[in-house]
Amino acid sequence: MAPELITAIATLAGVALGIAGTLSAARIQAKGSHAQADATYRAAQTTATTQYAATLEQQNRGAQRAAYVGLLAVTRDFVRRAEYTRSSEGDRDHLAHDLREPLVQVETAFAAVELEGPEPVLAAAREIADASFSFKQLLEHHGHVYRATNKLWARHFHSPLSEFPAIESLDRLRSINRDLSPRDRVHLLASGDMPARAGEMGEVGMRWRTEFLQARSLLQVYVEEGIITEVEREAILQHSGTWEHSVPDMLDAAQAKLDTVLVSFVRAARMHLNATVPRND
Repeated sequence: MAPELITAIATLAGVALGIAGTLSAARIQAKGSHAQADATYRAAQTTATTQYAATLEQQNRGAQRAAYVGLLAVTRDFVRRAEYTRSSEGDRDHLAHDLREPLVQVETAFAAVELEGPEPVLAAAREIADASFSFKQLLEHHGHVYRATNKLWARHFHSPLSEFPAIESLDRLRSINRDLSPRDRVHLLASGDMPARAGEMGEVGMRWRTEFLQARSLLQVYVEEGIITEVEREAILQHSGTWEHSVPDMLDAAQAKLDTVLVSFVRAARMHLNATVPRND
């Protein structure tokens, strides 16, 4: 083979190797650039996702805080209105009207908390809604007895209990009532003549009847003085004869319950809003 041909072949081979090396290097560089671009994209995607999640979390917390504050505000207003209604004059319709709108506001605010959650706060909010409804029902059904009883207490405001035999008699009547079965209490309440019905209930019924008539006689004094009406007297007797606790005690317990669940709600809301670990709910 001629020396010139050998030289040409060698030159072409060198060129081919150079091209192959260049292409290989280009491919390696391209792969590196692609990997770098992919890594940059993933990092940007992670940053955007994290920022979005943080923004969404902040917006959610803001909406939750607004819902919690709303429920807290209307519940406190409900409590104030309930305290006022408890001491005001009026009939059952008046009582229902006084607390109807505040209760609607509590239920509306509770619906907002239902949308926002989370479950621990929602559970505490649900107790507020239930306690508010129960308080309204209690005051609506027994508020007239409460106010009538307050008239009696006002008559003896500065006197010892020993000078208030009517209240002592009503307390004894409630005590005897605890010995009656729930069925007997229902029958007494539904009876047109409670003393006569009690007389058919045996020994405990007779004791109840004796005390009932004694309390009625003692309350008649206040009817004659114009402090209470005959309707109010019968309402007091009926309640004392068929319920285990006095209306003031029942209202005090209901209001204490409302105060307790309100504190529980504030505690649950504060714990959630102050949590540093993002939540998914």
